[in-house]
Amino acid sequence: MAVCFSPEEDCAAFAARAIDNAEREILVSAYGLTTGSGIVEALARAKGRGVDVRLIADKSTPCNRNSGIEPLAAAGIPIWIDDQARIVHQKAMVIDEAVTFTGSYNWTRGAAANSEDLNLISSPAVATAYAAHWHNRLAVSVRFDRREDWCRVSSAEAR
Repeated sequence: MAVCFSPEEDCAAFAARAIDNAEREILVSAYGLTTGSGIVEALARAKGRGVDVRLIADKSTPCNRNSGIEPLAAAGIPIWIDDQARIVHQKAMVIDEAVTFTGSYNWTRGAAANSEDLNLISSPAVATAYAAHWHNRLAVSVRFDRREDWCRVSSAEAR
């Protein structure tokens, strides 16, 4: 197990290193997910290397400023929105069925300034449990196609 604490440590770089080492699969659960932290970019790189990257997000995630949803969708990463739970507050990632990230750390640029924790657990048993939960949530989620399906866009933004 390895632990990262922000703001004292660079937890986004900690996560990006593990993502960059992924070989087969990354299952992501996201409440907050924005560009600029290096995490979205690392997930897109992993997809480009042929890693099977899949994401389940909260229904508000595509609507956030600098959301990473559209860049990941453009990279070919399949995305689902869990619209059954009141909020999807989970921040977890399962890598290669062996490593799990979990903690309070959102996959956002702003999280680096907060007092947060990100735990990397190297345990196939823990990864299996998190992957099973991910698949359970997938079963009740809706495929993401367009931001407009989830976000109210003001007339000024629509222009």
